[in-house]
Amino acid sequence: MHVCNIRKFQIYGGLDESGMLLLCEGDLRNDSIPETFNLKTMVGGKLFPINFLKIVPTQTWGSSFNYSIWYVELSGTDDERTVLPVLYTVASFRQETAFRMCLKMFRDMGLDECFETLQKNVPAVSLEHPFLTDLYDAVVKRGAFEEAEILIDKAAQNDFLKSITAEQKAVPVWTEILPGSGASPGMRGGHQMVLDSAAQMIYLYGGWDGARDLSDFWQYDLLRKKWILISTDTEQEDGPSARSCHKMVIDSDNQTIFVIGRFLDGPARTGEPLKNDFFMYDILRKRWTQLSSDTFAEGGPKVLYDHQVALDVLKRTIYVFGGRVAQGKPPGSTAAVDNAATSGLYAYHIPTSTWRRIEPASGSPDSTALKPRMGHCIIFHPVKRLLYIVGGKYDKDPVKDMVAFHVDKETSHIVGSTASGDTMPIGLTQRATLDLDRDEIYVYFGFKSADSENRQNTLWTFDVATSKWSICPTKKTTTVDGSQPTEPSPRYAHQIVYDPTSKLHYLFGGSLSVPSSITSVKTRLDDFWQMELVQRQAADIARQAKYVIRKQKFRELCLEDPVTAVQYLQRDVSETIDSTDDVEMNEFHDLPTLLFSDTQAKTVEEQSGSRALTTQQSRVDVFSKLCNFFPEEMAPPRANLIDLVLP
Repeated sequence: MHVCNIRKFQIYGGLDESGMLLLCEGDLRNDSIPETFNLKTMVGGKLFPINFLKIVPTQTWGSSFNYSIWYVELSGTDDERTVLPVLYTVASFRQETAFRMCLKMFRDMGLDECFETLQKNVPAVSLEHPFLTDLYDAVVKRGAFEEAEILIDKAAQNDFLKSITAEQKAVPVWTEILPGSGASPGMRGGHQMVLDSAAQMIYLYGGWDGARDLSDFWQYDLLRKKWILISTDTEQEDGPSARSCHKMVIDSDNQTIFVIGRFLDGPARTGEPLKNDFFMYDILRKRWTQLSSDTFAEGGPKVLYDHQVALDVLKRTIYVFGGRVAQGKPPGSTAAVDNAATSGLYAYHIPTSTWRRIEPASGSPDSTALKPRMGHCIIFHPVKRLLYIVGGKYDKDPVKDMVAFHVDKETSHIVGSTASGDTMPIGLTQRATLDLDRDEIYVYFGFKSADSENRQNTLWTFDVATSKWSICPTKKTTTVDGSQPTEPSPRYAHQIVYDPTSKLHYLFGGSLSVPSSITSVKTRLDDFWQMELVQRQAADIARQAKYVIRKQKFRELCLEDPVTAVQYLQRDVSETIDSTDDVEMNEFHDLPTLLFSDTQAKTVEEQSGSRALTTQQSRVDVFSKLCNFFPEEMAPPRANLIDLVLP
């Protein structure tokens, strides 16, 4: 360990020193354990050869210190049989792209003769799909906006927008479930929830209400939309004592719920040795059974909190991974409790009631991948037989990886697209769910970091088939000023479960994440939400495209006939607005200002004679925006040749 060691870095690479691309951003631990980072190797769907590589340190472990790099090893291939075909492909791709960028620039600038001459000399190079050529002619050359809208409708009918629709991530739509007339769980964080999809029941147990641990046990009937109190104190019914930061898992097939772990504060860590109890609840018999009073004595984990559990129904095995180990101290000791120790991976076989620690060989790749952590989340994929471990912290540092552990082979590997350089999202208090039908893992962050400017809900989707992460767009933001929320407030210590039948997520409670300057807002929450992921359809993409077209027509009407422009804004432009989208609504409310700004611009343009040129450029900009709704292989190059020239 050393203060000069690199903590954060960037890696660039390319065929020459002047044209390098960002291939990787990473964080290093401050230790001597080797770490591996995958570099981006694909650009535009093609392999990207590297001749030069540049490492750029951006932060050291100690402030105001110089950087030191101790050892770097690069893995790849320099086999001519692989490299030469790639170099040829890249050279051909660059040449074709250069021709296409020239064609695009000549056409956009109205240099028709140059455009036609180049097109005649390179007939094999196509600027775009013929459909987009027709759209360009309608929008830019003739200003036939109604005809352009007809073309957009045809694009939707011909599935030209289908791939873009698939690329558009589903939008999370939240709905608050308001409490009925009966009793419901109170404010809390650090509780646990599980969901039985077949029975349409959610079970909630324990938590911390800000003053004490809780031992109440609840059931929510999804069909009747009603909370039912199963027990006010499970300890009085031979169940677990009051606790928070524990974990639960449900075996729906056998109608049992398992509870393990708890947080112990300082006073509870003195005296008798700490023991990790383990309980099972029989849903049909409504009865608790203590499976163990001390799992560590039976080969299982010590007392844990902030750990994670998952169930393999096929093998009837519960996996417990990570979490902080609650360390005890002798009576009367004033020494600080060590909270740094983290736990490893354990397996509990339900039929035989036996524990086993899964410990890879020291120094093996598996030992690096399965390093202990806390604050992570895990999901078991029963088809692939993989236990996915997402993020978390090791010591005080975020773990920026996703690990897949094969429960049958007991091997693990880092998950991610090496070719694309994809990395997992980073945040705090992540909660993960799995949809087997869609083969997607959802990771919900209650807030991104402790910084006030980053207090926001974030939902990421991991496509298991492609090993790629993507963020789900959010329509609206939440306020903490008393106005009606449209999504849950940013929070931590909450719980979220997923019903694969209805495709709905359910979230309850947690602790509110607000800046320290705000003291008038309660920090423990008792709100209950459901969230549906709504996939955007081709009709909505077409609506957005028409909105872009009608904005341009409105702008031109402002210059020609302001009265007609106002009528067109009220009647036609308003039809293409999504009233539930704050961004679109705010932009629509700002459109009337064009009546005044464009009137002034009209006078200047008439005096300078540049009106036609200005209209041409604004139409070109509109066409460029419309191209974003089409697949990249149909459209002209996204980049502009003139932007490559430095001033």
